[in-house]
Amino acid sequence: MMKPWWRRHTLVLNLPLAVGCGALGALLVLGFQFALHAIEQGLSGRSGSLVAIARQLAPWQRALAPVLGGLLAGLILQQGRHLLRGAAEGDYLEAVRVGDGRLSLRRTLVNSLSSLATVASGGSIGREGAMVALAALGGSLLARLASLGLPRRRLLVACGIAAGWAAAYHAPLAAVAFVCEVVWRRLDWRALPALLLAALTASLTVDRLFGLAPLYQPAPLAAPDHLALAGYCLLALLLGVASPLFMGAMELGRRAMGRLPLRLPWRMALGGAVVGGLAWFWPQMWGNGYSTVSWLLVSDPAWQLVLTLLACKLVATSATSGSGAVGGIFTPMLFAGAAGGALAGQVLNMLLPGWLPAGGAALVGMAAFLAATARAPVLAMLMLMELTGAYAMLPPVALAAWLAAHIGRRLGGRALYQDEAELRRPAPGRCWFRR
Repeated sequence: MMKPWWRRHTLVLNLPLAVGCGALGALLVLGFQFALHAIEQGLSGRSGSLVAIARQLAPWQRALAPVLGGLLAGLILQQGRHLLRGAAEGDYLEAVRVGDGRLSLRRTLVNSLSSLATVASGGSIGREGAMVALAALGGSLLARLASLGLPRRRLLVACGIAAGWAAAYHAPLAAVAFVCEVVWRRLDWRALPALLLAALTASLTVDRLFGLAPLYQPAPLAAPDHLALAGYCLLALLLGVASPLFMGAMELGRRAMGRLPLRLPWRMALGGAVVGGLAWFWPQMWGNGYSTVSWLLVSDPAWQLVLTLLACKLVATSATSGSGAVGGIFTPMLFAGAAGGALAGQVLNMLLPGWLPAGGAALVGMAAFLAATARAPVLAMLMLMELTGAYAMLPPVALAAWLAAHIGRRLGGRALYQDEAELRRPAPGRCWFRR
């Protein structure tokens, strides 16, 4: 019997479902943000960035908060284990790459609650990881309701990832690049319409509700001349070489925390204690580093301060992530790129005064470091353009991203989104859209 026309033309169903994924993903992201702001307001009586809140607290308060938050986050994970018996393993990356396109509702909610406790208390980890996971869950649930087969279940989860990324970062084109270049590690043009529609729907939903603007506002930057382009290329070479060392140091820190003979809540409290101890002196250690990146894009601080903040952020993020906290490290990596770019820019300016503007060095450093650690130059280029709106800097950002990604691949090491499941199992060979 011949299949109905709507079954034979899957695009007819993919696009409306992609719209649903985009809207649902945006609402889930906004719900997480609302809960986070409500907790911060309720606990501190203040609103704004985490670093601004930390600055207004007494040193002992900003040191104690991550400890209590880590303990609570660990208790949520530990107590939630009996609810997770029989729940599907794996995260959204694994569900799309090698899994069956199904995400556990219970596991995702428990992880999101734990991440909420870590982030709201100042843990040095990205809030966007939980947001994207919730949006991916929305795509998985929508695929179940529509009773879709394996290829299209994976596609809808990918649409959820794109929607969550677009809503969290205000970057719809970078969201599609993230799915194609990092999640799938290949491009299938048949998936592009659905991914684009999901990302754009999520962005439009956020825009209609709260307005949409670039997350970072760098200092005005003119289009660079040939000499400046050469300087930005040298900066990219420096950060490309440094990226494997930085990722290796992060991995060592995580392994050291993981080997401690402590129960999960106490290990996560210890991770919070490391963040709190550093935050006693430097409030910038709270959170994912967004405020400090914004500061680096508009100022030219002393290199000693930038180096100190970079080293402390490496320790704080390694301790938080290694303790078992749920969250992403994408935004902390942007912090590392901005700080590394600012340092490299100051070194180059010592050789030739006025060679690179401070804000430009930080911006290009973010693109270069992201491209080198994620092995994703297209993502880095689009991400920095959408995050900052500094389109005059497109030539140096594109060049730096390509150079740094090439160096990162040649030097090897672990990529930012390369997990153990991917290393153990080969990617499926069949096309996702063949039934």
